Amino acid sequence: MTKRVRVRRNDSPLSPAAYWRLRFFSPLIMLVGMAAGAILIVRSILVWGVDGDEYPFGPDIPISAAALLLWVGAVALLMLPPRGVIALRSGPFDSRRLVWSLGRRFRAWNMIAAPIAGLAVFFSLSAVVLAVVSVVAAPAEAWLLALGTVALAAIAIGLGVLQMRGALHGLQLTPTHLIAHGYLWTRRYPRGEIVSINAVEVKFWPSILLRALTNRDARHTIQLSLANGAEPVLLASNSRETDVQAGAEIIRVWRSAAAD
Repeated sequence: MTKRVRVRRNDSPLSPAAYWRLRFFSPLIMLVGMAAGAILIVRSILVWGVDGDEYPFGPDIPISAAALLLWVGAVALLMLPPRGVIALRSGPFDSRRLVWSLGRRFRAWNMIAAPIAGLAVFFSLSAVVLAVVSVVAAPAEAWLLALGTVALAAIAIGLGVLQMRGALHGLQLTPTHLIAHGYLWTRRYPRGEIVSINAVEVKFWPSILLRALTNRDARHTIQLSLANGAEPVLLASNSRETDVQAGAEIIRVWRSAAAD
């Protein structure tokens, strides 16, 4: 009996060019989701959760709800890349491609969590404003309040950047470089400098940190060996072992194709 092989259909309504444009603007799209989610949640609580007429229903509520619906549609499109942008072991590698299996679980979680993350950023920034006011009002205790302000600001900025990069998260292959879009920054590795690609387990402390940030437990990731002796671990590819193994094989084929 022949085993049927499931082939992914091109179920995205976008062309590869349109998808890449949408992906380019994805940080702005995620920012809209965060802002709309925070406004809608806060205003809904004030309007329907507080007795009295102090917080009336306003146009900001339907506007933020409409923006959130548009964000949901954009996220759905970003999570359904057309076949022409996904890297396969069979190639080709003559244009930029996504290694879609790498970082997939975290990418989905970060994107879905954007409205709640926006609420967390809102409260963090509100606390920063209150701390700054307190520093001005009580200069004798300014040093302690200043430390708290810096910590809260760092949390808000870090969480905001993490969520804005949600759609970018993962590995991308171009004809000349492997690009790792991590949680907070992007790293680029020249194709000719990559000696080997290995699937490894994430060390204890990075694993704990990733679990705290993303509410997901995936212990495997990609590690590169470079010609200069460096061995960077690409936490952007953190996923289940089967996904990491499949992604590593795709990258090996991409690297070997450089000689063709």
